[in-house]
Amino acid sequence: MLLTMDCETARSDLTPYAIRMSGSGPAEYRESARSICGYAETAATYGYPVTFLAHPEVAVENADLLLDLRGRGACLGLHVHPYKLGYREYRYDLGAYSAGEQTRIISNAMQVWESALGHPPRYFRAGYFSASDETPGVLEELGFAGGSLSNPGRVLPGHHSVWAGAEPYPHRAHRNCRLIKGDRDFINVPVSVAFGRPVRRGHAGERGYEWSYVPHSYDHRAVIENVLDRFRVDEPRFPVIVTDSHNDREYLDPEHPARLNLELILSTVRDTCRQMGMRPEGVTLDALCRLVLEDSR
Repeated sequence: MLLTMDCETARSDLTPYAIRMSGSGPAEYRESARSICGYAETAATYGYPVTFLAHPEVAVENADLLLDLRGRGACLGLHVHPYKLGYREYRYDLGAYSAGEQTRIISNAMQVWESALGHPPRYFRAGYFSASDETPGVLEELGFAGGSLSNPGRVLPGHHSVWAGAEPYPHRAHRNCRLIKGDRDFINVPVSVAFGRPVRRGHAGERGYEWSYVPHSYDHRAVIENVLDRFRVDEPRFPVIVTDSHNDREYLDPEHPARLNLELILSTVRDTCRQMGMRPEGVTLDALCRLVLEDSR
């Protein structure tokens, strides 16, 4: 079980254009901190660590909290929407840009992130899962060991996020095609999608499949059961359920819909695994990337 959260820039720091492009994110950083704490605390009650992928502005404003969570077992990584960055010169999501421009965007974000948290980020996810075939190579050249780049089956061209036919399990990235396994040292860990539950319009407006995006009103029990059934058929080397959320939900409130969804996901994993004779374990993105790389050597 790999629980992730994309920690978005507070809307108070964004231009109207950036908010139109991506409305996710807290109103301000106090709300961000509450959401991050609630997600981590809920996960901990089930024995799971969390991976937090933080936009550079969140790394600055919530630095003490993120470093404390890292000290308690969390993995920290970088999250980027180009038009949310402080210098505000970009209009599109990451996959729209050339390898050179992606390098510039990510490098600038890394500098802010590292200055705030004291070490360079080594794990990555772009907003909307936006990427091109060049993205894994750009990230590897910049020193990233892995990331959660893909949402298999997603078709969202307006945000340069097209993952139809993508490999659904953790794997080494390919040198020329983002959709398939390869031999790069960069590891991609896709989020978990329910191929048995197609949707015409997902939470971001995409075509694709229901997936483990915690705040959405999907039937999360059915999503988890579908993914676990696929594990039993496919017998993947690394059968991991990867969730996602944002830092704009009140996870400290036990009656908040997103908190209830998270509890439902975690209890469904526990109960269904027990029925199937499986034993779920928690993992962070860094630990899983190391396992995948070592296993393939």
